[in-house]
Amino acid sequence: MNLQKCSNGHFYDVEKYSTCPHCAGGFTAEQKETVVLDNQGSVETQALTQPLFADAVNQAVGNTEKDSNVTVGFYSGLIGTEPVVGWLVCIEGEHFGEDFKLKSGRNFIGRASNMDVSLSGDVSVSREKHAIVVYEPRGRIFITQPGESSELFYLNDEVVLSNVTMKVNDILSIGKTKLMLIPCCSEAFCWEDYMKDGGK
Repeated sequence: MNLQKCSNGHFYDVEKYSTCPHCAGGFTAEQKETVVLDNQGSVETQALTQPLFADAVNQAVGNTEKDSNVTVGFYSGLIGTEPVVGWLVCIEGEHFGEDFKLKSGRNFIGRASNMDVSLSGDVSVSREKHAIVVYEPRGRIFITQPGESSELFYLNDEVVLSNVTMKVNDILSIGKTKLMLIPCCSEAFCWEDYMKDGGK
């Protein structure tokens, strides 16, 4: 199988079709099939009716015409939204008393307004990606790691030079700001468990 994307964003097998069958609008009985990826990423085909061909192929490779350039977060794909997984609460510095919502995946910390945790009031913090806090949903753990800045930061007064697992109430020192981790998700609770119990 050799998938190719046409100019309209549809994926099709170039070994079977010389042009995009969705754009061409016609299928023979033999062409009424689509690509399906199982949980292990293996590829197989299944018979489908004509209108479903392009939609099913695009779903199988993670593409839709509407949102072909949008990354879907871990929880967005499961429950349709990206819920809070925890907070960083400022306990020292210009943002004293403020909280910063954390999402699943990587949360970038910096001074710029486009950062997930924007410490705009602390000029000793790098503009972009001074530090990163990751929530890893499969392991239900928080990890901190260096960003792209040449400046250092600290976890509980220890310099962070590689990935370090975080615990409840751990303190990040970034510039003149101190942030305490307050998890929402942990071994005791995560959004998948809530969904299994009928929450969604």
